[in-house]
Amino acid sequence: MRYLFSLILLAGLSVFSGAAYVNSLQGDVDLKKAGASEWVRLTGADKTPLGAGDEMRTARASTAEIYMDDGSKVKVAPLTAFKLSTENKEAVSLGLYFGRVRSWVKKFSRKFEVRTPSAVCAVRGTDFMVSADGDGNSRVEVYEGTVLTGDSKGNSGLVREGQFSEIPNGGKMKDPGQNPNEPGDMNSSLGDARQLARAEIYSEISKEDVLARAQEEMQSAEYQNRKVAIDAFGNRVRMEEYTIRPAADQFKYVVLNTRADRFDFGKILFTFNAALPADLSQATLNMISSPGSTAPQWQLVAMNSVMSNTTDKVTEDASGGGMAYNGSLTDPRYNLVFGNYSFYAAGPAEANDNGGLGKLFWTKTNYNVPANHYDSISFLGSAAPLIDASSPSGADVFHTFAKNTYNDGTWIAAEDFVLFNNGDLLAAGEFSQGLGNGNTVDEITDKLNFQRVYTSSLFGGRTIDVMYSAKLLKEIGLLRF
Repeated sequence: MRYLFSLILLAGLSVFSGAAYVNSLQGDVDLKKAGASEWVRLTGADKTPLGAGDEMRTARASTAEIYMDDGSKVKVAPLTAFKLSTENKEAVSLGLYFGRVRSWVKKFSRKFEVRTPSAVCAVRGTDFMVSADGDGNSRVEVYEGTVLTGDSKGNSGLVREGQFSEIPNGGKMKDPGQNPNEPGDMNSSLGDARQLARAEIYSEISKEDVLARAQEEMQSAEYQNRKVAIDAFGNRVRMEEYTIRPAADQFKYVVLNTRADRFDFGKILFTFNAALPADLSQATLNMISSPGSTAPQWQLVAMNSVMSNTTDKVTEDASGGGMAYNGSLTDPRYNLVFGNYSFYAAGPAEANDNGGLGKLFWTKTNYNVPANHYDSISFLGSAAPLIDASSPSGADVFHTFAKNTYNDGTWIAAEDFVLFNNGDLLAAGEFSQGLGNGNTVDEITDKLNFQRVYTSSLFGGRTIDVMYSAKLLKEIGLLRF
């Protein structure tokens, strides 16, 4: 069995008084109150107060202005989503998922910060704009005053009036330079369909949000699969899977698991360098490794995924992808290389870390996926973790366990199973035996499922337990025998 991607959340921050409110809006602006499952469309009739944990999003050609009790103001551009997390006597904090916000902060007021997936921008009195694109990269432009800007690696610097800085996702912030742009009117959007799809992967993990999105998307899903199977622990699982194309150069795979006492899901978004063909397998066939001395037409440029039980989550975020030639005379081929590939996990306490991605466990740079080679890797705790790996059911059974324990005591473990619909584990040789009994490869494959179970010191005894079928992965070209 070749190449499988594991089956992420862009959240904001938390806490707040009630002194911020939507003063004016234009177009379609939606608000989701903290703890609510539904988005509500705002009207311009009344000033709408904002509270701790409230989230807001704007549609195309839609804007909003937020006022605060100290006279500070925030203008929200079209195709923007954020979470207002803190607004008290000491500080205001805004978590920007994607899009653009411009902030006018009163001088000598409380601390004001904007957080994105890649940056933290902190000020005390200034006029500045922060943007976050669909790949998690950020930009800050300062029109008055000074903004202290930092990246996810701990680097920071002052961006002064008339300057800008760019902060790549997972990378080091660039030195501030003279800004060639005049302040924008904030009536145009930064985003596009690709950006919205990526933001959804990270921002919707509640059961209500996931099911509402699935109900909408299944109406136009390209591939669908529904089945009931038994998992490795004897539990009955109702599995629903589908793929959809959020943009011409993207496809998304979603799996929903419903058991008697829990709900788990996985979502993974693939973004390519060009519009995808009608037959997805033409693009996925060689997206990891492509034999020959000619680069494949379709190349994976980003991958974003989440696995969650709606409380805890595991996130994988890859960007800067492309195919690199290995230069071999005996086995010439192009291999998928991501400029950056990062792995995060979070329980409720870590949900807001790193712009909402969670606690960063490791980051690889220039990661050659099939060769498992990379230029550098950084770990939580600044040292490689202790690894405990085993085959609990024997070396010839497709059941593995691996636990990584980091320097600070944080640990995460993954247990993987390949099993039949009746819950029996797949053992080496069963394929050949099945074929000998007159079954085809397709017939055997369609009875197989994969199950991954995450446990972690961050999860408070809970597990993330996602089961998905070999059949649908085979149909879209992600699994080949």
